[in-house]
Amino acid sequence: MAIDSSYYVHESDKAALNALKAIPGFQQLMKALMKIWNERQFRILNMSGRIRISENQLPQYYNMLPPICEKLGIDVPDLYLELNVNPNAYTYGDTTPFIVITSGLLDTMPEELIPTVLAHECGHIACHHVLYSTMGRILLNSTSSIMRSGLLTMPLMIAFYYWMRCSELSADRAAVIYDGSADKMSEVCMRFAGLDKNVQGVISKDEFLKQAEEYREIVKNSTWDKTLEFLTLSTKSHPLTAVRALESIEWAQSDQFKKIMDGTYDQAPTSDDDDTFGNDVFGRDDFGKDKPEEKAKEGSGLKQFFGFDMDSSSDGESKPLFDFSKITSPFMKKKEDEPAHTAEAPASAPADGVDIAAEIRKYKALLDDGIITQEEFDAKKKQLLNL
Repeated sequence: MAIDSSYYVHESDKAALNALKAIPGFQQLMKALMKIWNERQFRILNMSGRIRISENQLPQYYNMLPPICEKLGIDVPDLYLELNVNPNAYTYGDTTPFIVITSGLLDTMPEELIPTVLAHECGHIACHHVLYSTMGRILLNSTSSIMRSGLLTMPLMIAFYYWMRCSELSADRAAVIYDGSADKMSEVCMRFAGLDKNVQGVISKDEFLKQAEEYREIVKNSTWDKTLEFLTLSTKSHPLTAVRALESIEWAQSDQFKKIMDGTYDQAPTSDDDDTFGNDVFGRDDFGKDKPEEKAKEGSGLKQFFGFDMDSSSDGESKPLFDFSKITSPFMKKKEDEPAHTAEAPASAPADGVDIAAEIRKYKALLDDGIITQEEFDAKKKQLLNL
């Protein structure tokens, strides 16, 4: 039986995505990008310059996918091999996501760990990360031109990076679920940290996890180290490998994981089910506390990302650890000579609060089932994106 992602998505993932969407300019940025980007561009790139892995082409890797996808409840995506010495795997797309693995990954990872890597990538698909992560990578890989246009502000850029780091933790959990334990996922993290196939000598997973625990203590007990952590990670799309390994091990020991594996869960968990996993692993102690009953308001994402309650004053009131106003104000302040925008939104624009990505996925499902035509899908997609 397929396991719904709502049972294992990381609390920081949910909170960070809500905060990202709440930052002013997010919807406008996404709409502008969708006007110039088409998913078929990826298909052209993949088919023309990468090796498509299939039942007849490197089948030992393709055959790893179907059982993973069945477990996570997703369609089997296309899988490609890219010539790249850097060990990596990534998932792109929108309505038709695909996975790319690099030649460097196959050189670095023993074959028995490749399914774990693929399960992690499939976890991104199952958790509905792909559209936003694809947009984020496109934006962040071309930041200079987009930031000059005024569309990608500093708050949005840092918020995208932050959510992408948090989303990796949900995908790690998907891999742990597929493997049935965190042993392989923690070894994958060690491989990405520097453990190549050719490294000789005594290797201890316990020592690797111990350094992650020491890292936590260093950051936890020092306000200055928290500041350095934020500045170091603010433009990183992936969390630190040792932290990921420890997070995976701890989650595999939780009641939440045991209920999933036993099939005894009966409803999607909330942050109150297990306080151990209500913490943000990259900064604020309460950032990951997801409160679905509190609808995010426009602008609240700025406080989430730039008003870190990392320290408290003697009177109990929280105070920002770092003053980000000097960074964010040039992007958030409206130009005095800029005329006020009073035009009404077009009738075809989606209502406030509509999750555009979810709506597109819904109509894509209707298209796949033959209920609507391709023309009808394209028209509805343009309407949702206000094109």
